[in-house]
Amino acid sequence: PMNKAAVTERSSEESIKVEGLSFAYPHSDHYLFKSMNLSVSQGEAISLLGPSGCGKSSLLHLIAGLAFPSSGSISVNGEEVLGPSSKVNLMLQKATLYPWLNVIQNACFGLRAQKVSKQEALREVRPLLKMVKLEEFEKRNVRRLSGGQQQRVALARSLSIRPSVMLLDEPFSALDSFTRTELQTEVREICKREKITLVVVTHDFDEAIRMSDRIFMMTNKVGGDIVSEIDNSETFEAEKSEEAIAAQRCRIKSLWEMHMEATSDH
Repeated sequence: PMNKAAVTERSSEESIKVEGLSFAYPHSDHYLFKSMNLSVSQGEAISLLGPSGCGKSSLLHLIAGLAFPSSGSISVNGEEVLGPSSKVNLMLQKATLYPWLNVIQNACFGLRAQKVSKQEALREVRPLLKMVKLEEFEKRNVRRLSGGQQQRVALARSLSIRPSVMLLDEPFSALDSFTRTELQTEVREICKREKITLVVVTHDFDEAIRMSDRIFMMTNKVGGDIVSEIDNSETFEAEKSEEAIAAQRCRIKSLWEMHMEATSDH
């Protein structure tokens, strides 16, 4: 029982706090959220699971400081988000790499943009390329990489600037299912190891289950706030992980159908 308290103690540091958040695009009176509250602890992995158009990506953009609340507030590490910050890194579906640069140059780009010397950048980035299994490809042009490898380069670049929060917007949806499962597991493990808070936006049940400690289900009804919060921590403690994932998938599916039914009545 003693270590339980220690764990609670440590994770009580809030990494992301969303308070009374309402958001509508300028000149629109359709609110994507109405007074949403959400709190994520340092190093926790959560996912926002929902259909297209429920505002999941908008929420990521708000946390990243690329859009601003209509009312309410968002803070990261105790500071209100007033614009983009290197502490918060957003990874998109398509790896945004520079085609004229090779793998290591792309991976160093974030640090070089922060005026870190080339030598220092290489020192930081090489172990990360090893971690994402690309150390053999340093000099390769990124156009000659597979989609999964391109996402790994983007991941190494993201990690090099030591963000405290990683936001993933369906970043593996274009990849084959083997690569996808592998990257889902790796990204989760890296973030856990580095105590990086992870927020994944997805409409894929398995992705949510493989990556997150808590899953927040959203619907696309007006003010599509969070309709359900699912604790997923047991999936990672289970002895037979594939069975645990399958069981959790069934649970989420029936929850999902219940909420979808509720929304179609309006």
